[in-house]
Amino acid sequence: MKKLLLLILLVGQSVFAQQIEITSTELVKATESGGFYFALFSPKGTYLLTSSANYAGLRQIMLETQEVKVLTQEAGAGYDVKISADESTILFKKTEFIKNLRYTSLYQYSFTDNKTVKIENAVREKLTPAFAQNKPVFVKGKSLIKANLTDSEITPFINIEDKQMALYKGNTKKILMPSGENESYFWASVSPDGKHIVYTTAAKGTFVCNIDGSNPVSLGKLNAPVWLNNQWIIGMDDFDDGSVFLSSSLVASTIDGKIRQTLHTPSIKIALYPAASPDGKKIAFNTESGEIYIMNINIK
Repeated sequence: MKKLLLLILLVGQSVFAQQIEITSTELVKATESGGFYFALFSPKGTYLLTSSANYAGLRQIMLETQEVKVLTQEAGAGYDVKISADESTILFKKTEFIKNLRYTSLYQYSFTDNKTVKIENAVREKLTPAFAQNKPVFVKGKSLIKANLTDSEITPFINIEDKQMALYKGNTKKILMPSGENESYFWASVSPDGKHIVYTTAAKGTFVCNIDGSNPVSLGKLNAPVWLNNQWIIGMDDFDDGSVFLSSSLVASTIDGKIRQTLHTPSIKIALYPAASPDGKKIAFNTESGEIYIMNINIK
């Protein structure tokens, strides 16, 4: 009898822990021939931006019509691309080599007139784009270029500088090293409500901390983490041989690290680089060959 009660309790706990329900996983038909990677939902969920396997070029996929539009073919355009809140504008980078040295320039593309404008010439310094009130801002090296924006219009965002996290908020900049000074930080972003930061270190895996860098909580291995909502992070548990992926699963974790759930994709053995829709009800990801799938979910 005791064993039966224990079994019931364990099963009950297991069911309770399954906080995310997958209702369907569907191929984005426009990508069935492959070659689409690193999906990013627009802020209103109208379209996806995708790039190539090496981040060259950008393509827009309208989710309702499946129409595909090539926006640019520049090298590096798919890395750290940003979309304005009104979905009308994107910021993307171009990488090029001049006399064997790497240079980066910054461009703005407008869907209103389908025009591309260069907003920062090629420089050796790192460029990190962002939007504030639908207006472009960017970090050049270690300095915020904010044009005519006021400090109150700059919402918190993270830039990686010298392998450390730099939090930009209004007119302030603060270096954060919640997992130690000797760690190398990357894959960092601020939660939608501006209260937490998710980040990854080279040696210790992925963490969530408060916006001021306090109280870091380990989420274990969770590569390419992104915010599903203010309480959940999604990422991938992947393995490779140094050149190709051998396996990869999508994983969700609560920000306190107490619930960790694999989001199963039975027919897809390698699921990579998840992205969350603005309403937290869809997760896009790509396969190794560049097909994009969208997972529809319910959070219990």
